[in-house]
Amino acid sequence: MSRGQGRVYRPTNDRGQRSPFWSIVYSIGGKRHYESSKSKKKSVAQRLLRQRMGDRESGKIIGDPRKVTLAQLRALVERQYALDGNKSLARVKLALGHLEDYFGAKCRVAEIKPVELDSYAEQRVAAGRARSTINYELAALRRGFSLAIRKGLLSVGPSFDLPKVANARQGFFGEGEIAAVLLELPPDVRDLVQGLAALGWRRDELRLLQWANVDRDGGIIRLEEARSKSGKPRIFPFGLAPSLQDLFNRRWEQRSGLFVFHRDGQALSKDAIRAAWARATKRAGLAGMLLHDLRRSAARAFRKAGVSEGEIMQLCGWETRAMFDRYNIIDEADRAAAVAKRFSETTAKPSAPESNPHSVSPSNT
Repeated sequence: MSRGQGRVYRPTNDRGQRSPFWSIVYSIGGKRHYESSKSKKKSVAQRLLRQRMGDRESGKIIGDPRKVTLAQLRALVERQYALDGNKSLARVKLALGHLEDYFGAKCRVAEIKPVELDSYAEQRVAAGRARSTINYELAALRRGFSLAIRKGLLSVGPSFDLPKVANARQGFFGEGEIAAVLLELPPDVRDLVQGLAALGWRRDELRLLQWANVDRDGGIIRLEEARSKSGKPRIFPFGLAPSLQDLFNRRWEQRSGLFVFHRDGQALSKDAIRAAWARATKRAGLAGMLLHDLRRSAARAFRKAGVSEGEIMQLCGWETRAMFDRYNIIDEADRAAAVAKRFSETTAKPSAPESNPHSVSPSNT
């Protein structure tokens, strides 16, 4: 194409290897924009470039993309979260606030380059932030760009990679270890932790459980879709589990207000749980173990009891198999037992040598 009309190309990586996917580059207001066609066909990239050029010339890009600020992206994201009733609104506000602190609320988003996002990630790592946290912050920014494009404020957003995060937990609790931690907890938090260890639910799903959702006579707990992280309702029948029956009977005797697990009638606070857990695990010699590790341990206990993985997902609240697999509920001991079972069943024991009537005994020589 002629100068000013952009071009199609296949980018190369740091090792000089050419990507099989075609990309396009073009200018808007003197600023270059790069975009992957996500196709291995050059014709697809050429068609996309023509579309972008047409959008530029026809004025489909509303306003001046060069004037769109980070504050505007933040407003788009927060408004969409509020409209959707997304329960992570407070968290996304915090994430976008960190980005504003770094780049500035009046920063023009057209000036934010992928290399600057890498610098942001490096600065957050140096500040001691978890990579999963940084990943979430950059994902929130990406969401802002997507909304701006959808609303016509931008034609494209920058292409950038999120940090790779291997944050599937590896901790398992044995029954003795759970018992040791329970002994060190105050009674109200102890009951909550016992419930988490048995049900395999997320902390807030049980922390905010109300008596209206517990059928003691029928032995059923119902989790409403509004409080389920997956957005789907859940049922957990506990009528045939004596330990859970005892737990809910004990909580019933100590009831005060709406919540099953409470302190002075109010739901246990996250800070109270966090502080009690830290003290208890330290005293039990298990410092560093996470409350969330109880979820993985419960799934592993269900599996060892012969419960199918599909049923475990329904009981504990995993929506997709991919998320369930990330918890890696088979540990080294499980694998060792599987190997031992396999070889004990298939390896034949050596038989005793048959006696030969013609052989000569050493005593006869």
